[in-house]
Amino acid sequence: MIYQKPDKRNVFLNIWRNIVDSGRGLLIMFRESGTVRRLIPIEIIGGILFGLIGHFTVLEYVVLAVTIVVLFTVETMNTAVEEVNDLVTLEENFRVKRSKDMASGAVAVWHLMYVLEAVFFLIAHLAGFAWWEHLL
Repeated sequence: MIYQKPDKRNVFLNIWRNIVDSGRGLLIMFRESGTVRRLIPIEIIGGILFGLIGHFTVLEYVVLAVTIVVLFTVETMNTAVEEVNDLVTLEENFRVKRSKDMASGAVAVWHLMYVLEAVFFLIAHLAGFAWWEHLL
């Protein structure tokens, strides 16, 4: 992609182009990312099932939804890092591998966070512990 100097005369056209580019990026993620197509839906279904079993509050569903949005965002950034690194070199390179591993580690943290939240909410409800009352 060639860098183009922003055209300040057509602000709304530039905004529209940014929206289209962002939509294209989302489509790429939904089509090509195995994590987005397989693992995140499994986690969402698991969170909903845990919620039905444990009778989650709206607050707990909101916390899980926000975590999924952050997870999707981090997964998108991880994919972008991998794509850029593959443009730099396809040869085995320690720094490229390290960069990819760090980005993947960020994704793993958010997967773990989601699972721990869902399990904590379920256990808290089954034990009759209203954790949200202790925050307020």
